[in-house]
Amino acid sequence: MNGVSSRNSRRAAFFLAVALAFATAALAVTWGLRLLAASSPVPADAQLIGALSPDQAAQQAARLFGAEPVGAASAAQAPSRFRLYGVIAGGDAGSALIGIDGNPPRAVVVGDAVSPGVILRVTGYKMVWLERDGALQELKMDPQNAQSGGIGLPSYAPRLPTFTPPPLAPPGIAPANIAPPRMDNER
Repeated sequence: MNGVSSRNSRRAAFFLAVALAFATAALAVTWGLRLLAASSPVPADAQLIGALSPDQAAQQAARLFGAEPVGAASAAQAPSRFRLYGVIAGGDAGSALIGIDGNPPRAVVVGDAVSPGVILRVTGYKMVWLERDGALQELKMDPQNAQSGGIGLPSYAPRLPTFTPPPLAPPGIAPANIAPPRMDNER
């Protein structure tokens, strides 16, 4: 019986050695081909990632995943024309208060046209996405001007009462003793 187990262990060791040899050869061929492959040239519009602004870095990251860059003309045009005053419900079934060219805001439902060629696609928390020429644009609510908008929208936030703590006794003076209330059956 000792001879059988010895033969099986030699056979297992042999097959393990052959498998490791094939794996090593495959790894060597793979790395050899990678090292010998022609390197691709650096694109002419390549920039250092540290030299980009956060907005430019976000656009470049989106471009890595296949998104087409948004034209600078359409991106610069959105904040000057449209202003988000508020969002009513979120998602695909919401609506938003959007002012156009300084006019008072009007409610626009998702799927309706904000202006010719511009459609409200999705609403989110303090932001909406508008579709113009097949490209989505994000429009955020301006926190500084949202409160002080020139049209005087009423604020429906409840006014909370202010709490003023009772004055404390100066140090060294004991607080006044207050007797507990008397019950009618105590005498």
